[in-house]
Amino acid sequence: MKQKIFTFGGASRRQADGREKAVAAVAARRRKRRTGRQTLNYLLLLITAAAVMAALSLTVFFHIEQLKVSGNTKYAAEELIAGSGIQVGDNLFRVSERSVEKKLIEQFPYVESIELKRTLPATLTIEITQVKPLGAVNTAAGYVVVGENGRILEAGAQSLSEEMTVVTGMYLSSPTVGRVLGSVVEDGEIIYPDSLLQEEAAQAAEAAQAGEEAVEMEESQRRQLAAEAEEESFKMLSYLVDAVRETSFEKISLVDFSDRLNIMMVYDGRVMIELGSESDLAYKLKFAQKVILEELSEEFEGVVDASYSKKIYTRPGDIEQELLERQLLIQQEQQAAQQPQQPDETNPELAIVPGSAPVSSSGEEETAVSSSEAETPSSSYDELAVIPDSAPVSSTDESSGASSG
Repeated sequence: MKQKIFTFGGASRRQADGREKAVAAVAARRRKRRTGRQTLNYLLLLITAAAVMAALSLTVFFHIEQLKVSGNTKYAAEELIAGSGIQVGDNLFRVSERSVEKKLIEQFPYVESIELKRTLPATLTIEITQVKPLGAVNTAAGYVVVGENGRILEAGAQSLSEEMTVVTGMYLSSPTVGRVLGSVVEDGEIIYPDSLLQEEAAQAAEAAQAGEEAVEMEESQRRQLAAEAEEESFKMLSYLVDAVRETSFEKISLVDFSDRLNIMMVYDGRVMIELGSESDLAYKLKFAQKVILEELSEEFEGVVDASYSKKIYTRPGDIEQELLERQLLIQQEQQAAQQPQQPDETNPELAIVPGSAPVSSSGEEETAVSSSEAETPSSSYDELAVIPDSAPVSSTDESSGASSG
């Protein structure tokens, strides 16, 4: 008896579809592998080409044919190019910007930073950023120009530009061009600050009075203290200049802080402004500016005393004479400070009695200023609120006038 085999058409179709899918998947994987190998080959080819081009650009191509300098007003372009060490024929892309900047800053004090600009195929431009001068310190050997970065830009200058501010009363230990103020001078002669010399003299006098041998300060320590005093002096100048810029007070031709308790500035070469100590300096400058521009005539020459917190006194007169008298007074005070202290022969029990009011030269006790009059306005006040309304300066007062807040 023969057996019959029945085949279901649906099952057969499913098997056929499965085989077709398997074949398609294998083909897809093969195509993917071929595509991956081709992509890798392309990448390797591109990397090889880029490496070859880079090697050629650093060895064969892009040789410098033209060198330029921009942003410079202090030095000849030829000097800067020679100082940079770059030469025509060097590779355009192998020049180190950091190395060039280091060389130029070391040789040229006015150079603050540089940037190299490459223009294909063969031009290199050195863009210079110059240091802005902060002021010119007046010394016996000429003017020493100090930059905003604390670097000495010039020494022994005999003339200055009109916009340069002259500075007096600033301590410099060694006016060497290129040196940063506050750095310790390791070798060579330096000028020591009067405060240090006075302290050493006082210590020696005390030791002699006590019958002891004076202990001399080590030279390295003296130089360190001199550097710290110089840095403090530079910070003071920066603070004064910042206050001037904050108030947009232009035409300040002279700054003097020989007396830290009575800082002085000269405006427009005709008005001497006394500011007292450095506290609330911007406020006092703003107050003085308001009085000068709004209350005084453009021909006024004399003194504007803004050292008080809420009043400004004006006194017409010869500003040159005023400056001379101020200089002489400061010199006398410095000479008096350098004199050796005489032992106090008064009764010590009377010398330490507290509560004594200061006595004036006439023998009368001076009256203390009330706190409301002497209080310095807070820097947190609104900008408009801190400028007191100033009363017009009286033209009938021949000796002085006042604007009160």
